[in-house]
Amino acid sequence: MNRGSSTKTAAAKRNAAGKRNAAARRVAIALAAFALCMSLAPGAARAEAVEDEKGFSLGLKFVGASLHADEQSDAFYIEDDGGGVQLDFGYRFNPVFMLEIVAGGSNHDTSDPAIEARMQSIQIFGYYRFMPESAFRPYIKGGFGGYAVELESGSASIRMDGGGVAFGGGFRYFLSPHFSFGVDFAYNMIQYDEATLSLGELSYESSVDENGGLTTLGLTFGYSF
Repeated sequence: MNRGSSTKTAAAKRNAAGKRNAAARRVAIALAAFALCMSLAPGAARAEAVEDEKGFSLGLKFVGASLHADEQSDAFYIEDDGGGVQLDFGYRFNPVFMLEIVAGGSNHDTSDPAIEARMQSIQIFGYYRFMPESAFRPYIKGGFGGYAVELESGSASIRMDGGGVAFGGGFRYFLSPHFSFGVDFAYNMIQYDEATLSLGELSYESSVDENGGLTTLGLTFGYSF
């Protein structure tokens, strides 16, 4: 191997390690903020703001998203960090357990201004929620879903689809029995199994075997009824 190839390989490894360290720092910050909120908020929670034991909920979430795309070339790459919106619809079976459907996506810049990157997902989560008598409701969650990452430039696009599992946590704080806000964190492990190349009306599908990941941290607003 010549010196130029060695230098490029070392730079790629340093770049991948830097991205992993940055993702780890974001996770650590999210967990620290979550722990701080758990320690401070219970004393300020108001009993009169507890939601109904059973019922439905709607939510709007503004998220920061980080892709875990370590193996990218210097010639073209997708920026790890992006932003987007998620919508959720849930049902509370009791004060502790809730199911929720979450759909949304995030936009990411690329090294080529003419190419846009989007991450899309739809997921089903089960929630275990703590402190049922409090307006402050920390929770943990786990689930599964379908994911797609797409690159688009004009009439041409490349899309990869797959499934995965996710876990995370967060909290909701109820201002009244109906209205709440909170912070939500999720880590997604994705297995892509299909790729589609589209050019105008023409398209070609192929099987792939690619691993991926997605971390989201969002500010959520909810309505329970």
